[in-house]
Amino acid sequence: MKPIIGVTGLIDTKKQSYWMLPDYIHMIEDHGGIPLVLSFSDDPEDVRQELDHIDGLLLTGGQDIQPSLYHELQLEYCGETSLIRDACEYELIKQALARDLPIFGICRGVQILNVYFSGTLYQGLDEQYHTYVHHHMTPPYGRAVHSVNLYGKLKEIMQTDQIQANSYHHQAIKDLAPDLFKAGVSEDDLIEAITLDDHKFVVGVQWHPEWLYRKDEANSHLVQAFIDACK
Repeated sequence: MKPIIGVTGLIDTKKQSYWMLPDYIHMIEDHGGIPLVLSFSDDPEDVRQELDHIDGLLLTGGQDIQPSLYHELQLEYCGETSLIRDACEYELIKQALARDLPIFGICRGVQILNVYFSGTLYQGLDEQYHTYVHHHMTPPYGRAVHSVNLYGKLKEIMQTDQIQANSYHHQAIKDLAPDLFKAGVSEDDLIEAITLDDHKFVVGVQWHPEWLYRKDEANSHLVQAFIDACK
């Protein structure tokens, strides 16, 4: 049987809608999984019932994370936040970890994992992290704009010690949470990937493999490892 992957949805506050980018869905399907978009409930019993029906959790991109979660005031260059998503994903992560369900975080997903484990974020890279690398790229997104050096388990999973990554974010990990392993670093020394090595599969990446996997074997290896861990 194919594993069922719970996917966190996206929120459009202007249109007052919940939605999903098809690239996340296609990425799961193309690697042998069945995607299931989850609700935005943070009720523990609701989350428990949802997790009863999935084999792994994909944390997708989206709004910025509320800075109060990492004990900072919200600065003017922090973008739109969503307390609904923050609360929902905190409960999903808490219960998924308790079950040792595989977790894969992309973009916002790696950031919420770091904050959950008591790490912090740069609220705005342009203002707080001066670099020659342009981390907020323009379309098309399925192209590389900088390199990332890989370490530890992620290096083994992706079967290389360096990749060329796309980059579409204005926030990133500042202080790495104590329990997490720094598994990827960009050419300008920004943390781009993390792992939690005492669990079955907990990986977060700042780049977007859903836009790269068709053309990049290393990113396809990463997605396949996640799906295989869910079987």
